[in-house]
Amino acid sequence: MIEPINITIKELEKQRIIYIRFRGSYVEFRRQSRKLFKELFDFAAKNNLISSDETKVLTIYDDNPFITEEVNLRTSVAMIIPANAKVVESGNVCVSSISGKFAVGHFEMSGNQYEEAWQYMYQEWLFKNKARIRDAVPFEMYITEPPKSLKDKSLTDIYIPIL
Repeated sequence: MIEPINITIKELEKQRIIYIRFRGSYVEFRRQSRKLFKELFDFAAKNNLISSDETKVLTIYDDNPFITEEVNLRTSVAMIIPANAKVVESGNVCVSSISGKFAVGHFEMSGNQYEEAWQYMYQEWLFKNKARIRDAVPFEMYITEPPKSLKDKSLTDIYIPIL
């Protein structure tokens, strides 16, 4: 099983995001994700929301795949935007924020190791450290661009909401 480079605890305070939500299986989400990210980036560029200091790209997992039927899973592509940015929602793009305490697993992994990394965070770290999960959404933050092939590696942080 893949292990993180390290795990840190991080408190986020009202990180403003724009996002586009997808409903369906994770397999179908992966097929559509490039198109969704392109739409999100086009909106952000058109509205001057991209800031080299603040912009980070995320995938947010709104539902638990062990509870929610695959066809109803909600997954969102998202981007952290400047706190003072003026945004008017349009089309598929919505505005929200992320706050709270998170355990952050810092991983260097290939495209086929994401599921293992999530399992590590929930099955190995969360339960062995007796951390308590908080009712909020977990997400991936891409530190470097996700791998385009299964051989390539990238840096990705997995955020698990905790109390």
